[in-house]
Parts: sequence; structure tokens; C-alpha cells
Amino acid sequence: MATISTLDALARAADPDASTGRERDLTIRQKDIDDPLVLDSLTAGRLALHRVNVAGAITLRSCVIEELVVDHCTADALLVSNSRIGRLVVRNTPRNTEVDVSETALEALDVHSCGPTRFEGVRVSDSVQISAMRGPVQLKRLRAATLALRSQAAVGRQRRPQVSLENLHVTETITLDDLWLASLTLDEVDVAALLLRRVRVDTPFRGTGVRCRDGLRINGMVVPGEASALLDSEVRGPVVVRGLRHAEAVPAQRRHTAPDTAPAPGAAAELVFRSSIISSLAASADEVAPVVVELADSSVRALAVPVGPARYRLAGTSSVQEVDLGDAVFRNDEHVTGFLDRVFTRVSPGALEAVRSTLTGRRRMSEGDQLYYFTRQREAAERPLLRRLAGRALLGGVLGWGVRARNPARTLGAAMLSTAVALHLSGAARDPHDGGVLDLVAAGRALVLACALWLNVGVGAPSELKTHAWTALAVGCTGGGLLFTTLTVGIVIRKLVR
Repeated sequence: MATISTLDALARAADPDASTGRERDLTIRQKDIDDPLVLDSLTAGRLALHRVNVAGAITLRSCVIEELVVDHCTADALLVSNSRIGRLVVRNTPRNTEVDVSETALEALDVHSCGPTRFEGVRVSDSVQISAMRGPVQLKRLRAATLALRSQAAVGRQRRPQVSLENLHVTETITLDDLWLASLTLDEVDVAALLLRRVRVDTPFRGTGVRCRDGLRINGMVVPGEASALLDSEVRGPVVVRGLRHAEAVPAQRRHTAPDTAPAPGAAAELVFRSSIISSLAASADEVAPVVVELADSSVRALAVPVGPARYRLAGTSSVQEVDLGDAVFRNDEHVTGFLDRVFTRVSPGALEAVRSTLTGRRRMSEGDQLYYFTRQREAAERPLLRRLAGRALLGGVLGWGVRARNPARTLGAAMLSTAVALHLSGAARDPHDGGVLDLVAAGRALVLACALWLNVGVGAPSELKTHAWTALAVGCTGGGLLFTTLTVGIVIRKLVR
């Protein structure tokens, strides 16, 4: 194996009868080289290898080439390291030929229909295009303006490629389009926008430390039974999840692109954002393909109302600053549960707090109070029996948790009517010469007396009731009246002041 450092030596290696005196460009077509091809410190303008068969690997070390084209060449591997190449084009290599580029600077990189592909420590000033993949793709410590992985030539379960992106910095977009992958892994990826379109994975999609400055869009992705997840990630732009599907809901005998027939209903496809920060999140789903987007210990600034059978699940210490309420109103418990069931998988404290804080931020105070009351009643319902009775019946039903004026007012009114009926039936407020129980004048006096007792207006009492029992009754009614009156007036004043 000889080391080649000039174009003349390369031409003679491919064809011993080739003329010398080459300039900066060289094209070799349909040649057989019986030894491994090693190019070291080679300088050239355009170097093209078309249908060249090499008995071993094609190796480039410390080369400076403006354009390098490797097309339909057969070799054990294509190894490029510590070089500067303007545009590198590798097309149609055998399935077992590895393409390995490391510690190299390029302007553009185009790989089409190649086997195992590995880039490490590569800096590309423009775009990286990888299409018609026929083997696994591993990109590590890659810096580029744009990165696109599109389609694949491999078919069958055993030939589906694995894609691993690790420590990537892409200034514009990363696009994965029309792929059926064995696995997809993102680790410490910094990009402006990440687009996943029509991507199907056989194992759960995993992303760790993904940083998207402009947004994340997932469209038409097919995932397996176990939930796919993004961990410790941050998306400053919008996150749009559209058409996420469970693998069981997609017909088995079809291409991974658009289905030829309508899929059968299946289990919900799940995507989890764990310990992540998201600017805004929107999800939509087809009627036959439910979607669940889970937020676990994550923070979302804005949450859009999902479209179709898509729902959000809040877990752990997740928080949502604002929920898109649309035209929803919250005047009673049915309105609250109806909206939350349309947005979330269950009515959880986190979901209630998210909607309540949104209403408060929009100055819809009365509806916010309704959410507060509904939340406290649900919390009390989960407590032991005695605490449940004290919470739901006394604090909620009687006192209204301090936010619903009609509860204490209703209780006060019911107490006055009950006291009036008791006084009238007992004859305590009725003159012996009156017409009995059916005397309406006596009934009116009993009602006035009951109101005076509860409202503490001090109109006095019949002389025959000036006893210790009457004093105790008056004190009890007055104390209850002060409580209910003060609470009702305080809640009303609070609403007026706000």
C-alpha cells in the first residue's frame, strides 16, 4: 500500500499509462485498483471517482480539496480525516462500505444511498444532506448550518437504520423526513428548529438535552407502545405535535409514508416531556388516532386547546402559566369539568390551577372563584370521612370557601326561615288570643322576630320568653348571624373592589 500525495501519482495508480502534468482537477472512471488507496496531504481542485473498485479502503488524510465526488465506488470503507474539503459528495456505495468522516472542515456534505455513515468532529459551513440511507447513521460533534435526513433505501425489519445525533450544533434546522428507523436518539442537540415529519420508529424515540431556539414540530410520527420522551430539554419556540400515531393503529402491510387505507383505531400514542421547559405547546390528532402529550416535572408558558382526541397529562411538579381558553366559560361545575375533560386526561390539581391562574391573569375573577371553589371541593372529597364532611359540607356548602357569597347567604336565609317556623309552631311568638297556627299575622311576627335574632337588630322579645333559655337562643342566633352576614358582605365587597 503506497501513500499518494499528488494527482499525477493518483492517476498513475489508477492507470499506469496515464499522462502526467495534471493541473488541479482529476476524474477517474471505471478503474480497478488492486491496493488500498491512501491519499495523504493531497491538494486538488476537483477530484471525482466514478465506478472505481478499490481492494481495501479509500483513505484521505490531511488533504485540501475544493470538491470531492465518490460515485458508485466499491471499497471496504471511505475514511476522511483532518482534511479541508469544499464540497463532499458520496453516492451509491455498497451496503457494507462505511463512510467515516472525522475532524474535517467542509462547505457542504451530500451523502446518498450509502451504508453505515459516521461523522465525528465535522464542521460544515453550509448544509448536510443524507438521503436514501442503507445503514446506521451516527453524527457526533457536528457543526453545520442545516442538517437533513430523508428517506431510506433499506427495507425490512433487520435493515431499518439506527440514527444517533450527539453533541450537534446546527444554526438553522434539522429535518428528519420520510423515515422508518429502528431507533432514533438525540443527545445534547442545539438547533434553531427541529422538524420530524413522517418518521416511524420501532423503539421509543429518546431525546436528552435538546435545545430548540425557534421551535419543534412533530408531524405524522409513528411510535411504539412505550412512550417516547424528551428529557432535560428546552424549546423556546412553539412545540407542535400533529398526527402522532401508535404503531398498532397503522396497517402493518403498508409503506411508512401516507397510508393507503384508513387506520384502525388503536391505543393512544404517547409523547413525554420530562424536566423540560417549553414556550408553547399545541397538539392535534385524527379522530381514529388518540394522542397523549405528558408533561412530567416540566414548565409550559402557554398551552393550546388540543384538536381532536388529543389530550395533555400533567404529572409531578409540572406547571402551566397560561391555557388557551377559547370561548369557554366557567359559571358552574359542569362548565369546569367539560373544559378540563376536553384538554386534559384527568381533572388534576395542576390542571385546575393552570386554568384558574389563566382566568386570574385575564381578570375573569368570578370564573376564577368558581375554579377555586371547585378545586377545594375536589380536594376535600379525597380526605377521610370526618374531614370530608367538615370540608365539603361546612367550609364548602355553608361558608362557600370564602369565595361564593350565595352559600353563606343561602345558609343565613334558611336559618331565619327555620327559626321562624319553630317559633310559630311552638307558640313562643304567638298571642294566646290569636287564631292559632294558621294565623298569618302571628306567622309574620315569628318571621320578623327570627330575622331580628339572626341579624342582631335588637327589636326585643315577648315578655314571656325573657328567660335564660331565650337568652341562650338569642346569643346563638346572633353569633351565627354575625358570621354569615360578615362573610357574605365581605365576599361581595371583595368582588366589587376587584
